[in-house]
Amino acid sequence: MVQVHTAAAMPLSGVPLDHPLALLAAAIGGMAAPLFVTMSGYGVHISAKNRDREFRDWVNWALPRIGVLVLCQLLVNLIFNVDHGGRFKIFTPGILTLFAISTMLMPIITRLNFRTRTWIWASVILSPLILSGYTGEDLDWYSRITVDGPSEFGTRLILNGTYPALPWLAYIVLGTLLSGIVESRNFAVISIFLGSSMTLATLLISLDNGVPWAMTEGPAVLTFFPANESFLVVSMTILIIVKVALGRIESSPKPNLHRVLGHLAPAGRMSLSIYVTHFVVLGLFVANYDGGPITMAMSFCITILHTLVWIPIAIVYEKRLGWFSFENLIRTLSLKLSK
Repeated sequence: MVQVHTAAAMPLSGVPLDHPLALLAAAIGGMAAPLFVTMSGYGVHISAKNRDREFRDWVNWALPRIGVLVLCQLLVNLIFNVDHGGRFKIFTPGILTLFAISTMLMPIITRLNFRTRTWIWASVILSPLILSGYTGEDLDWYSRITVDGPSEFGTRLILNGTYPALPWLAYIVLGTLLSGIVESRNFAVISIFLGSSMTLATLLISLDNGVPWAMTEGPAVLTFFPANESFLVVSMTILIIVKVALGRIESSPKPNLHRVLGHLAPAGRMSLSIYVTHFVVLGLFVANYDGGPITMAMSFCITILHTLVWIPIAIVYEKRLGWFSFENLIRTLSLKLSK
């Protein structure tokens, strides 16, 4: 997510869509949100499964998460507000409100068996097709972040905002499936086979009709705003392949591979704090940068540097100041409610 937001904040102009660095940045950025949301579902599902079945325990677990996530969404909207060169309005629902919704639903989801969750997952993937006409295909970015009243807030939250519950909850459900993938040995094989076949079909459709294969928005086979069913299938296929590959790495006896994953772990555990904090950096940049457009190569270097620097920062910060984080705030509030 740091990568895609940094790239979007760079003041570029006249960069062709087929520029190699633009294509690479788009490929990485296109997978950032699906990976972030899926890993959230993965982690929250594991955490929720460790809860007792008492209603009070669920409340103690869910309320702090929902409250902190909504607070962080408001902070992000303030920090990176359109009035100061950013991309959000104060009440724009975003990826953190999506996580809040998933937290509300997790007590129900954890009670469902693997097969039932698989059917729900497949149904939500089809929601852009079923709800065609209600997902905001004709909305520009400014309209998508605009909220005028409770009714429009609900519509943006569920149907046509930046990360609406439908269809983005499909990634949350996928995360729960990947966390229990050993429950169904055939899930990964069947999903990868069907997903790869459908991915090939989208490429053929693109070539046959002479339309772009993937774009952020507009006339393309795969679109991100709104996320259509083709984008969901292709991105989820990649995520499942990545999960299978990581599973093999984790079972590998090679110590160097485990050491690399170990260095990434603190950034994963502090993902919420990093998500909010990186917007402080970007907010200061867009509010104060008054230079002209920068080159594509320079933009790419800045974006990669800003993305990678959070890995060592997370390692050091977690050791020395880990208590001062949004993640620890959630844990502290949960413990206090449990007493």
